[in-house]
Amino acid sequence: MQNMQKEVEAEGEKEKELHEKFLCYCKSSGASLTKANEDASAAIDMLSAKLKAETAEKSQITQELADHKKDREAAKADLEEATSLREKEAGEFAAMKADSETNIAAMASAIPAIEKGMSGAALLQVPKCRKLKQIVSASTNLDAMDQRDLLAFLEAGSSSDENSPGAEQILGMLKQMKDEFEANLKEAVESEDSALAGFAELKASKEKEVEVATESIETKMSRSGELAVSVIQSKDGLEDSTSEVADTQKALDSLSKQCAAKEKEYSMATKDRADEVAALSAAIGVLNDDDALDVFKKAVPAAMVQDSATAFLQKSSRHASRAVKAQAILASAAAKSPSPQLNVMLMSLKAKIRLGSTSGAHKFEEIVKMIDDMVILLGKQQDEDDKMKEWCRGEFDKAEDEEAAAKTELGRLEASVEEVTDAIATLGDELEVLKKQIVDLDYTVAEATLQRKEEHAAFQAAVQMQEAAIALIGKAKGKLEKFYKPALVQKPRPAPKPQNDEDQDSLIGFVQVKVHSWSLEDAMDSSDSSATNTASQRAAKSGGVMALMDSIIADTEMAMKDAEFAEKTAQDDYAEVMADAQTTRAADATSVTDKTAAKADLEAKLVTEKESLAGASAAVLSVGKLIADLHAQCDFLIQNYDMRKEARATESDSLKNAKAVLSGATM
Repeated sequence: MQNMQKEVEAEGEKEKELHEKFLCYCKSSGASLTKANEDASAAIDMLSAKLKAETAEKSQITQELADHKKDREAAKADLEEATSLREKEAGEFAAMKADSETNIAAMASAIPAIEKGMSGAALLQVPKCRKLKQIVSASTNLDAMDQRDLLAFLEAGSSSDENSPGAEQILGMLKQMKDEFEANLKEAVESEDSALAGFAELKASKEKEVEVATESIETKMSRSGELAVSVIQSKDGLEDSTSEVADTQKALDSLSKQCAAKEKEYSMATKDRADEVAALSAAIGVLNDDDALDVFKKAVPAAMVQDSATAFLQKSSRHASRAVKAQAILASAAAKSPSPQLNVMLMSLKAKIRLGSTSGAHKFEEIVKMIDDMVILLGKQQDEDDKMKEWCRGEFDKAEDEEAAAKTELGRLEASVEEVTDAIATLGDELEVLKKQIVDLDYTVAEATLQRKEEHAAFQAAVQMQEAAIALIGKAKGKLEKFYKPALVQKPRPAPKPQNDEDQDSLIGFVQVKVHSWSLEDAMDSSDSSATNTASQRAAKSGGVMALMDSIIADTEMAMKDAEFAEKTAQDDYAEVMADAQTTRAADATSVTDKTAAKADLEAKLVTEKESLAGASAAVLSVGKLIADLHAQCDFLIQNYDMRKEARATESDSLKNAKAVLSGATM
C-alpha cells in the first residue's frame, strides 16, 4: 500500500507536469490565434476601404469612358458630315468653275472676232463661240434690253437699223459680261480656298479630338481592367480574411472549450488522486497501529503469522491466483493509461474470475486475444506517433522557411511603399515650390513690365517737357533777338554811285550847302551817336540773359541725352531680365512637366506596390494560420512524445505480463 501511495503521487507529479505543458500550449496558441484574428480584422478593414475606393473609381472611370466614347462618336459624325458637305461643295465648285471657264473662253474668243468686224451670225460659227448665244440667253446680270440687243445681234448679224446697237456697244456688253464672269470666278475660287482652309482646320481639330478621346479611352480602359482585377482580388481577399476571422474565432472557441475541459478534468483527477492518497494513508495508518498488530496476532494462528502475505493469498486455486495477478497488472496499466480497451479487459477478466473454474481451461483465450489486439494497436499508435512527429518537424521547417520568406518580402514591400510614398511627397513639395516659383516669376515679370511701361511713359513725358522747354526758351530768345539785335547790328552805308558832270556839280553844291548847315548835321550825328550808345548798353545788359538761355538750352539738351541713355540702358536691362525670366520659366515648366510625369509613374508604382503588400500581408497571415494549425496539431504530440512512448511501452509490457500470467493459467 505504501508503494501504491508513492506510485499515485508520482502519477500526480507527471500529470501535473503534463497539465502545465498543456496550459502553456493553450496560452501560446490562444495568443497566436488572437493575433491572427486581429491581423485578419485589420486586413478586412483595409480591404473594405480599398474595395470601396476602387469600386467608386471604377464607376467613375466607366462613366468617363462612356463620355469619351460619346465625344469620339460625335467628333467622327461631325467630321463625316463636314467631309460630305465639303465634297458636295467641291463638286458644285468644280462644275461652276468648268462652266465659268467655258463661258469666259467663249467670250474671249468672241471679243477678238467682233473687233475684227465679224457679224453675229458669222461669230456663232467660230469654235467656242457657239455657246455664246446660250450664255447671253441664260445671263441674269444683263439688262433685258441689252440681252435682247445681243440676241438680235447674234441672230441677225449686223443690222442696218439706226436704233440697233453698233459693234462697239455689243463689244462693251460682252467685255462687261466677261469681266463679271471673271470676277465671279475669282470670288468663287477665293471662297473655295477659304472653305478648303476652314475644312482643313476643322478636320485637324476633329481628328485631334478623336485622337485625344481614343487615347483617353485606351488609358481608362486599361485602368478599368486593372481596377476590375484589383476589385476581384480585394473581394477574394476580403472573403478570405472574413473566413479566416471566422475560422480563427472557431479555433479560439474550440481551444477555450478544450482548455476549460482539460482544466476541469485535471481538477477532478487531482481531487480523486488526493482522496485516494488520503485513503491509502489512512489505511496504512490503521494497519501500522500497535493495536492492529495485537489483533492480528491473536486472531491468526502462529503458522499463518509466519507465512507471507503471498502464501495467504495462494490459499485459493492456482488458476484463480494467476487471474487475480493478471487483473492486478491490467488494473495498474489502466490506472497509468486509462483506455476503453483496458476497461473492457478488466470487466471481462473480473467476470471470468467470478465464474471460477466452471468454464474450463479455455476461459481466458478471449482475453488473451484482446491483449494481443491491444498490443498490436499500441504498436500502430506508436508508429503513427513516429510518423506524425516526423511530419510535424518537416512541416514546421517548411512553414518557418515560408514565414521567413513571406516576412522578408513583406518588409521589402513595406520599405518600398514607404520609399515610394516619401518620393511622391518629395516630388509634390518640389512641384509646389516650382509652381510657386513660376507664379512669383510671372508676378515679377508683370511688375517689371508695368514698371518699364511707367518708366518709358515718364521718359516720354520728360522728353516732351524738355522739348517744350527748349522750344519755349528758343521762342523767348527769338523775341529778345528781335529787340536787341537790330540795335547791335549797323546797316552798311550804300556805295557811292558813279556820277557825271552834272552830278558832280550837284555834289559840289550839296557840299557847299552842307558846309553852311553844319550845325544841323552835327546835331543829327550827335543824336545817332546817342542812340547807338543806348543800344550798346541794352545789348550789354541782354547778353547775360541770352547766355543764360543758351546755357539752359544746352543743359536741357544734355539732360535729354542722359535720359535717352538711361532709357536705352533700362530697356536693355529689361530685355535681359525678360530673356532670363523666359529661360528660367521654360526650365521650371519643363521641370514641372518632368516631375509631374515622374510623380504619376511613382503613384502607379505605389498602387502596384500596395497591391503586392496586401498580397504579402495575406501570405504572412496565411503562413501564420498554417503554423497555428500545425501547433494545434503537433505541439501536444511533440511535447509529450517521449512520455507517450514510455507510457505505451509500459502499457505494452503490462499487457504482455498479463498475457503471460493468463497463458500460464490456461496450461
